[in-house]
Amino acid sequence: MSPLSNPFEDVLITTVDDGPYFIDNLFQRKFAHPAPSHGNSVVCFYRKSWSQFIPVSYVNFMLHDEVMLGGGAITDAFAFRNMPKGLIRDVKMAGGIYLHMLRFSIDHFRNECEGYFGYTADKLALEVDMKAGFEPTKYENLIAHFHKPLTLERRNFLIDKVHALGPF
Repeated sequence: MSPLSNPFEDVLITTVDDGPYFIDNLFQRKFAHPAPSHGNSVVCFYRKSWSQFIPVSYVNFMLHDEVMLGGGAITDAFAFRNMPKGLIRDVKMAGGIYLHMLRFSIDHFRNECEGYFGYTADKLALEVDMKAGFEPTKYENLIAHFHKPLTLERRNFLIDKVHALGPF
């Protein structure tokens, strides 16, 4: 198990086969539609006890040709506030759950793609994305993270290709 999957005691970040099973209610509250059943669901669980694991945060990564498209990131504020105060403090001081989920995901899927893309206008999410190594592109709201050495020509090709998809 990667150390990135267990960044704090009683916190586990992992991929799950059926993301909606764990986060559909939360997803519907935030986005007013069901959670996607496609792609790779990454969920952060808080272990309240050995018999109770609470989903705290979620993000989806979908392989599109040679890149990963990330989106649908959410954190359950109620679940987060109900974690022990010391754990909440440690998580906040270390950049937050979402930052750790991005770091886990970038590492976990590194051999499956040439880069990661996100599409966001949310300033807080964008700030965290930048801390995780994403960079703005020439297109509004489209961000990219290249974890492999690629030529500038290849990067620009991938950016243009993903931009042609429209918001995702």
